[in-house]
Amino acid sequence: MVSQKSFQMTAASATAGAVTLGASGAATGAMTGGLAGAVAGLPLALFTFGLSIPAVAAVGGAAGLVLGTAAGATTGFLGGGAAGYCVYQKKDEIRRAVSSTYIKASSGAELIKGGEIKSAEYAKDAVVAAKARLARAGTGETAENMD
Repeated sequence: MVSQKSFQMTAASATAGAVTLGASGAATGAMTGGLAGAVAGLPLALFTFGLSIPAVAAVGGAAGLVLGTAAGATTGFLGGGAAGYCVYQKKDEIRRAVSSTYIKASSGAELIKGGEIKSAEYAKDAVVAAKARLARAGTGETAENMD
């Protein structure tokens, strides 16, 4: 079972998800728990000369850290594993879709490149014609006199 590619892909995705969301959950939980702890310590601040605020904030932060890590890692493990398994099962379809998109983008780029060349030639012809008109205007010639 461990030698199967689908198992390896699922395990790697689950681990990556657990690490990523576990770290995010830990940071969020610590901040939220610390804030909630500080608010919970406010009523006791009158009796403890304000020392209850940081003490309860530390306890709340530690509890939030633990709970946030657990929740984030669990969610990341399940979500990452499911995503990895699904992507592995559909890898051939994904590869075909990416290849098809690449081919379409390449042909579109060639079409645009061809249009750019035509546009550049048109612009060059317009500049040459404008220069010729300006040169005739400087000598006093008109289109009627040239006929």
